[in-house]
Amino acid sequence: MATVEETLQAVDDIVTDGVQRGLLHNIAEGTRLDGRLITVNGEKLINFGSCSYLGLETHPELKSAAIDAAQRYGTQFSSSRAYISAPDYAKVEKLFSTLFDRPTVVTPSTTMGHIAAIPTLVSGRDAFLLDHQVHHSVQTAAKLAQLQGSEVQLVPHLNMNVLDRHIAELSKTHRRVWYAADGLFSMYADFVPVEALNELVERHEQLWLYLDDAHSVSWTGRFGRGYVLERLSPKALSRAVVCGSLNKSFAAAGGALTFPDEETRRRVFTVGGSLIFSGPVQPPMLGALRASAQLHMSDEVIRRQARLLELIRLFNRLATEEGLPLVSHSEAPIRCIGAGVPRVAYNLVGRLRAGGYFADVATFPAVSAKRSGARVTLTAHHSEDDVAALVETLATALPAALAEEGSSVDVLERSFARQLQGRSVRMRPTTRVTSPTRLRLEHHESIDSISRKEWDSLFAGRGAFDWQGLRTLENAFAGQHEEPEHSWSFNYWIVRDPARAGAPVAATFFTTALWKDDLLSSPELSAEVEARRVDDPYYLTSRVVGMGSLLTEGDHLYLDRTGDWHSALRLILDAARAVEDTAEAVAVVLRDLAPDDEMHQFLTGEGFVRLPAPTAWIRKLDFDDDDEFLASLKKKHRYHQRTQVLSWEDRYEMDVIQSGPEMQHGLTREELDHLYRLYRNVHARNLFLNVFPLPRRLFDSILSQPGWELITLRLTEGPAQPVAFVMQHVGTEHVQPIFVGLDYAFVSSHRAYQQTLWQSVRSGRRTGAQKVLMGVSADLHKARFGAVREKRWVYVQPSESFHTDVLSRLAQGLSLAG
Repeated sequence: MATVEETLQAVDDIVTDGVQRGLLHNIAEGTRLDGRLITVNGEKLINFGSCSYLGLETHPELKSAAIDAAQRYGTQFSSSRAYISAPDYAKVEKLFSTLFDRPTVVTPSTTMGHIAAIPTLVSGRDAFLLDHQVHHSVQTAAKLAQLQGSEVQLVPHLNMNVLDRHIAELSKTHRRVWYAADGLFSMYADFVPVEALNELVERHEQLWLYLDDAHSVSWTGRFGRGYVLERLSPKALSRAVVCGSLNKSFAAAGGALTFPDEETRRRVFTVGGSLIFSGPVQPPMLGALRASAQLHMSDEVIRRQARLLELIRLFNRLATEEGLPLVSHSEAPIRCIGAGVPRVAYNLVGRLRAGGYFADVATFPAVSAKRSGARVTLTAHHSEDDVAALVETLATALPAALAEEGSSVDVLERSFARQLQGRSVRMRPTTRVTSPTRLRLEHHESIDSISRKEWDSLFAGRGAFDWQGLRTLENAFAGQHEEPEHSWSFNYWIVRDPARAGAPVAATFFTTALWKDDLLSSPELSAEVEARRVDDPYYLTSRVVGMGSLLTEGDHLYLDRTGDWHSALRLILDAARAVEDTAEAVAVVLRDLAPDDEMHQFLTGEGFVRLPAPTAWIRKLDFDDDDEFLASLKKKHRYHQRTQVLSWEDRYEMDVIQSGPEMQHGLTREELDHLYRLYRNVHARNLFLNVFPLPRRLFDSILSQPGWELITLRLTEGPAQPVAFVMQHVGTEHVQPIFVGLDYAFVSSHRAYQQTLWQSVRSGRRTGAQKVLMGVSADLHKARFGAVREKRWVYVQPSESFHTDVLSRLAQGLSLAG
């Protein structure tokens, strides 16, 4: 699992790409704003990017109240509320308590409100369940509760069945079980199912609710109290904290925390950290809040709410008539039009801006990268003509964006299948803005249908995935097996250029397999997860479409950079995403890519997140004998190899067994079973790369196919059976140890592991190889052999990050425990 720093860098890469395209980090220009129009880069645009849904930010009463408060009290009141509050605070909180019909605290922001309330209310005897997509500010505050000893867990997005099970289980051991979710989720505009929550509260006496209704207060509900407060049952309200934003549709500043009783309000106000140690809402905004609250209890807001609802319904109707991929048909002012991968979403939003409309891009990390889109927000500033013209522009811009970026309606429908729920997408015919690529994608599901000569001309020397190596893997893993983790599907893609006599421009293979989600996590975290797998061996495992396989390392991607490799790779990525959707996988992963700025820029635009891969080690065989080998090493490594490796070699008897159908390896089933037990010894101790143990049948598959070598190590004085072995792939240019087996009684005393490495070097010299691909982990040992680090990257495009976020929570728990 990536470190926090690595994750932040990945987000930086994605956001910076949007900034460079001119669609993020924009600045509004001009000396005056009217709510409807906004100027960006000198162009006047109709603003469909504002969350001031009722358009009150320009209301004369709010502006007048802000000016009046500034004149009477100044621009700031610089004191903690623990000491003294500005004059308007008491009036404002009384107004909002009336408006929301429950005790209310006004906080400097909704985020600061969460930081005050959650650690105060959620004790170390409580469990805190977070909807996977609950706002980041709630998840941040939950870390403070976790620090105090609260059990914090994630729940799949709006999955009431899983939530029900968690509540029932946690109620046995905890005082309260809290559930946190948004009232209206801010990207796709799906509402929390309040009726289901009411029913859960009826059945679970220990269930309490913490609901962030930031995006639905003001524009809906009596007096603007929002979606949640309008619908929660009396019993649910008695066990609910509901929060709202005063920064959005209320058109002022701050957040509002509403409580079931005055005592709960008092306690949060008294001991909430951010209410004691942070600054308050300043007098001008308190004035605006007072005016806004009063306005919300008037008929004018009722009229504005009705007007906004008409615009929402108009947008939904017109979008449906045009067959647009409206991600949610909810009646909310947030409307998201699906586009697909980020480059298509950026293209679409760029076309909207060219047409005179400012809209936002919904993309990673707010949503899955492959489900990016145009996020449109409707406000009372808009007219029916504005909405109709926007939909008209969307209807022409989307098919043009898809065509220009080489995507299609089929890809879009597949990516948003769950959100669209069977609704078909219709596109207006469009004149293709670019010529279709002349490249042709060739697909195979077995290496047998690919020319051995051609495949090896592309991949020989790169690792254990030449033609014969892949034949071996297919024998062991292709098709259905009893263990789901050992049932892999293979997909081979070659992109050819007809204009160049069908020469390959790109080629690779992917396997779809069940991965442990902690594959790249720290050994400490994997140990924690493995303890939980005792009862559920498939806990935190996911199906992944990955370049290469879990058993191969090296450069799995062939590219001819003199050809149109961007289009070629895009064809492969689209095909991999299609497999991901069909297989119900959670991610597409590109493995072991070398540092390459141009490739990085391309994949970032495709919505892939870059993370460091474990360091691989390569030892060049640039010496003729042992003396030259030693001479090539650093002084301290030379001494170690002479005394700890070479001097121990004569204590072992080495058997080199060549694989292949014509070879008689002479090993009995019992002897192979012994070797398999030695392998399982290593697997059980190696959490650096946490994978499922390889199946026993792989040994038989390897020994029956050419291109492999088994070296067993027996002690000249010791057990009759081998105490170590190495299974390696022998290519035309390389030797690559794939896995080893060890009797740990002899690792320290007889340097057994180091001898397996040395025998791989011996094998390389014997077979005329140019290098030994030593793989990852055991860095010190491999450095002592004179191996050189090779930096590689992993690129990930997740469609579902739930398990990754669960791992992150577990890691935080381990950090706190440590």
